[in-house]
Amino acid sequence: MQLKHKFIVLIFTLLAITIAFFMQADRIIQDSENNRLKSEMIVFAQTIMSYYLSGNLDAVYKMGNSFGYTQVENVPKNVTILYESFSDILYFKIFSYDSFMGFSIVFLEDTINFVKLVNRNVWDDYKILILLFQLNIIALLAFFLFHQVLRPLNKLRYAIDELKAGIYAKMIRISQKDEIGRLMAAFNEMNERISHLIKARELITRNIAHELKTPLAKIKLSLSLKDGDELKKDLNRYIDSLDRISQNMLEYERIQDGNFTLNFSEFMSESILFEALHDLENQKIVLSIIKSIKISGDLRLLGVAVKNLIENAIKYSDDGVVNIELSEKGIMFCNKGKPLQNDISYYFEPFYRGEITKSGYGLGLSIVNEIVKLHKMKIEYSYISDTHIFYIRF
Repeated sequence: MQLKHKFIVLIFTLLAITIAFFMQADRIIQDSENNRLKSEMIVFAQTIMSYYLSGNLDAVYKMGNSFGYTQVENVPKNVTILYESFSDILYFKIFSYDSFMGFSIVFLEDTINFVKLVNRNVWDDYKILILLFQLNIIALLAFFLFHQVLRPLNKLRYAIDELKAGIYAKMIRISQKDEIGRLMAAFNEMNERISHLIKARELITRNIAHELKTPLAKIKLSLSLKDGDELKKDLNRYIDSLDRISQNMLEYERIQDGNFTLNFSEFMSESILFEALHDLENQKIVLSIIKSIKISGDLRLLGVAVKNLIENAIKYSDDGVVNIELSEKGIMFCNKGKPLQNDISYYFEPFYRGEITKSGYGLGLSIVNEIVKLHKMKIEYSYISDTHIFYIRF
């Protein structure tokens, strides 16, 4: 059963309960009024009984008129008997019909009947309006509740339809903090993670050909022009470049995966440098360890970040030298080179925000930035006296 059908059933159930309650209340009020009038008539009948039994009918009629009663000759046949009392010589009954209530006294063969017009009270005059008012209130409340529940669910359904159609990263505006609001927040979180992962993969797919193009072209050129040890040296260098590109792409996608978790452990900060440098041989690296401190993090990933910074510093250094300094505050990387053409935040974007890059930075700095953020650390950049300075602060 659809939700709107459930609400319709609920509304009709509430209306039925309201009508039943109204009818019960009306019956209780009517019974209460009838009981009051019955008690009044019994007391009145007992008051005039002595006059009636003595034959003083004038006094009986006079008292009846003074209390609003009218004497009638015959009682209609369709009356409703409300009370009866029998004895050998006396019969007493209270009855009602239309808007009248009355009583009859039969003594031997004599009969006297009194009736009284029952005045309609406020309840009788307005009970239909009261019922309609209650029904309208219930209908309005039900409609408001239905609208409040269905509107966010419809927004969620449309967002799911768009997600199925391939429209990602469209967040739902949340204006409530109930269970539905938490459901919408969970959808937004899931949608954002899926969108982030898909964009990362699309980014890699669009740019992988360009990233691999340069080392492959150099390999072809070396195979055509060189041989012997010189060719072997070039091939090893270009193969290392291809390996670095593929490893960066795999690492970037892994980091962007929503299920990615850090493998935390405690180690000395100098371990990060050893992790990064063990694959970097025959490089012009000047290492200065001022102070090593104990830190917590994913040693392998931090090693990847440091290795990328070292390789970029060597590759784009004017003299091929990179100076590394480790202190209790963090790790600093310095290399001589020309100033960057854009702000450093531009280069932290993968493939320069999806543009084809000719500088070769590719995913390197983007991976560094992602790893540093995952560890709640900071990366700073400055350019002073023809020197690029990258600083990972613990």
